[in-house]
Amino acid sequence: MRRFIAFFVLILLVATSAIALKVMATINPYYMIVRDIVGDRAEVSLLIGPGQNPHVFSPKISDVKRLNEADLVVANGLELEAFLESTLEELSRKGKRVLLAGESVPPSLLSEEEDGHGETDTLEHSHSINPHVWLDPLLLVDHIIPAIVEALTEIDPESGSYYGENAEKISGRLMYFYGEAGMYLERFRGGVVIVAHPSFSYFFDRFGIVLEPVLEGVGDEPSIQELKRLVDFARSEKVIGIFSEYQQSKRPVEVLAGEASVGSGSLDPLGISRADIIDHFRWNLEEMKKVFGER
Repeated sequence: MRRFIAFFVLILLVATSAIALKVMATINPYYMIVRDIVGDRAEVSLLIGPGQNPHVFSPKISDVKRLNEADLVVANGLELEAFLESTLEELSRKGKRVLLAGESVPPSLLSEEEDGHGETDTLEHSHSINPHVWLDPLLLVDHIIPAIVEALTEIDPESGSYYGENAEKISGRLMYFYGEAGMYLERFRGGVVIVAHPSFSYFFDRFGIVLEPVLEGVGDEPSIQELKRLVDFARSEKVIGIFSEYQQSKRPVEVLAGEASVGSGSLDPLGISRADIIDHFRWNLEEMKKVFGER
């Protein structure tokens, strides 16, 4: 009986140690990627739900507690999680491993976004880095996923090969998607899409499609003058589609779509109810196909 109890305790300890590693991702795309890289060798949790806007997310005391309990925090950085920055810096000072995955992308590959509206000389505009790098499959494969594997391996070196193998599988599927998307989107190269927010700038730029954002900053709304300009612009032959976003105000995009005879739809940068990162990309590509058609 004692041997049986000792054996049971040993099995319990092994099972507990196998998932002792705790990883927290700030946004859903990184949660999906990390979850599929670690498999059953870590417990992965999500901080900001995919229906929330990470630009304006402010952590509660319970959120800070969960962050402190994690062995590794995977955030985007690049000022995406603006109200989390001080908390993440404090975690780093305490010796916690915090990976700002977006900042693994070389500065030369980052693009700027403009904050502000209007065309008058008196209106000041500020420029900041566009943080939505996870929406470019090649940036994921070349920079972000390797950075995640490196961070995981640093805190769990025994599983490094396992993490690397899983990452290679994800990267292979992302490259297959990239080829598939390229075959479809090539015919629209040089076209313009009007978007609610410049989240998909990296994605569309990768395929030679130009973005015209309705909302440049966070939580702002275009003026009547700006909406009129966008309506005239939307009626031009260059515009091939208009997209709202699930986490942004849909009203300006609905106004534009109603005034211009251009197809419209909704994109989702954070992957609401998506199975994994590939499903996330495919879902958005299908939304684009509904708007662009087969011309």
